[in-house]
Amino acid sequence: MKRILSIGVTAASCLAVPATADTNHGGQIWGSIQVIAPIAEDIFLTGEIQPRFSTPNAATAPITFIPPIISWRKSETLILSAGYLYAFIDGARLPQDLHENRFLQQASYRIAAIGRVGVRAQTRFEQRQRSTGKDWNLRVAQQILLATPLTKKESGGPVGVFSVELYWNLTDADWGARKGYDDLWTFLGVQLPVSNSTAFELGYLNQRQRRVNGVANMNHAAVVGVSFQLSPKIRAPKVVPTTGPGLQAVSGREPVR
Repeated sequence: MKRILSIGVTAASCLAVPATADTNHGGQIWGSIQVIAPIAEDIFLTGEIQPRFSTPNAATAPITFIPPIISWRKSETLILSAGYLYAFIDGARLPQDLHENRFLQQASYRIAAIGRVGVRAQTRFEQRQRSTGKDWNLRVAQQILLATPLTKKESGGPVGVFSVELYWNLTDADWGARKGYDDLWTFLGVQLPVSNSTAFELGYLNQRQRRVNGVANMNHAAVVGVSFQLSPKIRAPKVVPTTGPGLQAVSGREPVR
């Protein structure tokens, strides 16, 4: 069986950017440890831990646990997934001892290739409940990701990555969620394969959250990641379900398209 171990470590500025009149800026350090274990040719279990470190004024989830998400490879261009996520949320501008339970269903798919640029996407539906209320909130997250080789190599060389992910609330909740825009993640980076099973990822993430009481939270993070692929006996999915930014768990032997 094939396992893919993806460890992403995110480095951010340790100093917060001074707040503008209507935006609170915060610096972050993100991390991601992701394990993908095939249990059959087209069935995969995914587990992930995402620790995040922030400046005092940043609004973030210090640690997120994603117990096994089950994924089915319907084809080489479509992965269907379902699972559960737990987040402990903290920050100077947030309630103490705040945590969130979340169920999710996701489709990860390849859209097209435009020249040497691969176009990928993820559509995720989430059902969220927080400790400060009783209501469940329904939310959709839509990501578009562009990936392209930065050299003449079709695989095994550096890969440029750009992604945008929009979070949109479908319902209100008594703990603060409101219908409409909730969050926007913009990521720009590069993946640097060093072997068929190991690659580094460098980049920048901008996270802009909705306004609360007239003020929006904007977090800034510089991304530094490393990924490992172990025991390549079952073909890895060419699109991998993830709740983090960037390009994760992609074999250095596979073209980005």
